[in-house]
Amino acid sequence: MAITGLLRRRQPPPAGIAIAVDPRPIYPGDTLAAEIAVTARRDLIAGPGLLRLEATELLEIDSARDAPPRMARALRPDPIHPGSASPGYVECVFADDVRLPAGGILRAPAHLTLPPDAPPTVKGKHARITWRLSARLTSPGANAGPDHAPGLLSRLAHASPGHTDQELVVFARPDPAHIGGEPLPPHPSATRAYRNVRLDLALDTGLVANGGIVSGVLSVLPRVSFSARELRIDLTRWERSGSKQARITASRQILQRPALLAAGETTEWAFYLPVPERLMPSTLARHTFVGWQVRAVLARPLRPDFSVAQAVQVYTAPR
Repeated sequence: MAITGLLRRRQPPPAGIAIAVDPRPIYPGDTLAAEIAVTARRDLIAGPGLLRLEATELLEIDSARDAPPRMARALRPDPIHPGSASPGYVECVFADDVRLPAGGILRAPAHLTLPPDAPPTVKGKHARITWRLSARLTSPGANAGPDHAPGLLSRLAHASPGHTDQELVVFARPDPAHIGGEPLPPHPSATRAYRNVRLDLALDTGLVANGGIVSGVLSVLPRVSFSARELRIDLTRWERSGSKQARITASRQILQRPALLAAGETTEWAFYLPVPERLMPSTLARHTFVGWQVRAVLARPLRPDFSVAQAVQVYTAPR
């Protein structure tokens, strides 16, 4: 009965808060423009209002005893190696002192600038980085001294006069020079020579958006005549978070099945691989890595495959 009575006396927050965000997509290094509307449900006196954009990285744990299978934490800079990761949040004060009568409305603009190397939104099986935008009011009574400490029910009702949050997508900015912090080669091509065959893989571009197409040409020069089970091109995504990792084939094109190769005869195949429309851009964060790779495979039965691979950068373009 005591618990029921306590729940019945719980009141809604004194203020309602809404966030209106500029609809333009936001990329690392951009400034987000927002407007916060505070509506007082009753006479309101509150302290500073804070707007925060914060990233949370989901880590997967394999076998730590007594550890949960998942651990989510906010991204923070590395205190041991400063500069190794961007701060996982940015915030600003949108109102220094809020005094409103019941029914009153306060509208305040706010701006947040993301670090240039902030990680983009990632949503995969293991790798996951999410961004949330939150606005809250603080109560001046929450910092009162011991002689003026409010009662338990008062603290429950007024410790946070108002709060709201929403998920926000941070897009991956296309960078033709780097992929996850690693430099891209000037020409998106790769060659691999085996004793029996030489494979040359040339991409039209090493930069592609989600929902786009990776295209190129594969040249095969066998030194001896032989047959293989198939010749194919794969678009592969490497995904790692914490101790979990996976290699996933996003798309595939069979060039020849079975593959019949004549000694000394160079053959070229053009290929086109669709990139899925999902939030899985090339990313290198503190505990999360997402990498994309085009891989040509000459599959042989009961023997090791011949292959050649080239990295590509996938970025998330707004739709």
